Amino acid sequence: MTLAHTPGRAGTASGPPVPAQTPEPVRAEEAPLVRHWETVRLAVRTAMRTLHERGAAPPDAGADDTALPQLDGPMREFLAASAASVVRLPDYRSARLHLLDLRRHPASRTADTQGALVTVARAVQHIRSTGEPVTLLAPSSGNGATALRDAVLRAQLCGLAGPDQLRAVCLVPARSRDKVGGSTLDEHPELRRRNPLVVYHGSEPAGVRGLARDYHQAHTTWLRVRTGGALWWGAHPADHRAAATVRALLERESLPPAPPRGRVHAQAVATATGLLGHQLGTTLAEPEDGPAPRYFMVQHPRTPGLVLHALTGSFSRDGLPSYTWDRTRRLHQQREDPHFPRTTYAPEEEVDPTFYVRFPDTAAEMTAAVRAGGGGGIVVSRYECLARYPSVRAMLRPAGIELPDDPGRLREWALVMAMTGVLNAVDRGLLESPEVLVHGTGCYSEDELTPLPAAHARYADSAGELHTVVAAAVDPDGRH
Repeated sequence: MTLAHTPGRAGTASGPPVPAQTPEPVRAEEAPLVRHWETVRLAVRTAMRTLHERGAAPPDAGADDTALPQLDGPMREFLAASAASVVRLPDYRSARLHLLDLRRHPASRTADTQGALVTVARAVQHIRSTGEPVTLLAPSSGNGATALRDAVLRAQLCGLAGPDQLRAVCLVPARSRDKVGGSTLDEHPELRRRNPLVVYHGSEPAGVRGLARDYHQAHTTWLRVRTGGALWWGAHPADHRAAATVRALLERESLPPAPPRGRVHAQAVATATGLLGHQLGTTLAEPEDGPAPRYFMVQHPRTPGLVLHALTGSFSRDGLPSYTWDRTRRLHQQREDPHFPRTTYAPEEEVDPTFYVRFPDTAAEMTAAVRAGGGGGIVVSRYECLARYPSVRAMLRPAGIELPDDPGRLREWALVMAMTGVLNAVDRGLLESPEVLVHGTGCYSEDELTPLPAAHARYADSAGELHTVVAAAVDPDGRH
């Protein structure tokens, strides 16, 4: 890879160079953030206000900076990575299935791209209006780190900000390190120092959030005094919720009005921020007569909190069914509750480390949305996903999604989980509406996304260790 100074691009007159390449072009008509940018700009302010009213906002020093840039040529080029589409899938029994494909950007293959683009755009506007650099501190289960790092790189390639103005420090659990894709940011030593991937070894993966909060509370003032720059929460739920408003607009552009019993919106969820964004999008768009969306959440046995809360109003695992061990098949089984796996390798097994949040602070809000539309939820096991894998693979092929022959090569299971949940729910009579829109938020194999090399990662299990990494990242000369 070569680096070159690029005259005329923001932040490159002095300081570190930007990569001498251009972002992969995407047709403007495929970029919903471009088409609906004015709605997203309104949605950021609305979502930020809602989160603060609910006391659910992270400790973000940039929470008051809700302005987004006006659309111009570089911004259109930057936002082109938000490509998405609605595709018809084969019917299943009485259900008509469509896929909202949100994982089309090849650098991430997840819906996290849309939210990361909004986060970085908000930081760009802050840099333009104040002149101060922004460091984005982002706890992530892996996919969000890939998306944010790509968005930061894309902003630099599009001339929106220079490497000395905008950087990302991403923090992931050790079990998710292989889910972070490699990029130019880790190939070049100087860019790697300024945009480190930090691996956390705590026993609970969600501990990355607590570590990021502790660091933010302890060192935000230090960073501003030392560098004159701001430390922002790099995975702000308001940005991701605002980006997801375009899902409702894409739905209206691509599908006829919902049937009388409503359209089911099914998604594999950790916090369901994307579905809440869709709900926000329905309120910001032009009023449309018809039933409320029927949100249907899919989770796995390790972290079934949102489904539990929607069904029982509580996170208590007392709401889970009891399993019986089948010695012959070496499997756990139950038949008392159709919302949970009938067969599983372990009652608390993990399908994908992406879904690591046990007690989402969106639970009450999401439960209200589910009950308002008559939606629901289901928990799927790895056994069930593997049993459905051949069928799901065949059903996704018309949408241009080719799952690997060997499911062991699949590194992101969100879409397979969502499809498995829908098929199980149809078979068990849990879906009343004949029409289902599956929100495809993530799917990639080991052939599609090369992991960031282990040697390029840094490590931190405490705020002090994390400070060593961040201090080096923001030091102009890297000598801290």
